[in-house]
Amino acid sequence: MKTKEIMKNTTKPSFDTSVFDAAVVMDQKVIGSILVEKDNKVIGMVTERDILRKVVAKRLNIDKTSIKDIMNAPLITIDAETNLTEASNIIATKNIRRLILTEKDEIVGIITASDIAKNLKLVIAKKVIDISGTGGHFR
Repeated sequence: MKTKEIMKNTTKPSFDTSVFDAAVVMDQKVIGSILVEKDNKVIGMVTERDILRKVVAKRLNIDKTSIKDIMNAPLITIDAETNLTEASNIIATKNIRRLILTEKDEIVGIITASDIAKNLKLVIAKKVIDISGTGGHFR
């Protein structure tokens, strides 16, 4: 299975967006991360964890702090054609939770470690069924 088959769309607010406004967008869209954009180029990522650790825990003003001040960069990207096993290995090796997917050097989506884990279970189950030759029927 390819990563592009399970990818999600990305949200890309401007680098000068306040942490408050970014959190509102994340809440409304029920997402755990956003990409940070400047001059139509993605320059970083902000996650819920970044907001908690870098803003809330330090009692920074969420209206006056910009997402550029707390973003993670550089981004780790992979080609959208990458298979889930390889993506899983990258996440484990780099100790990250999200991968940005690209096609022809353009960002097309995002996948998370939990997306990969859920879908790898399906891939493995299908292989077991195929190998067993039961066609999905166990004796």
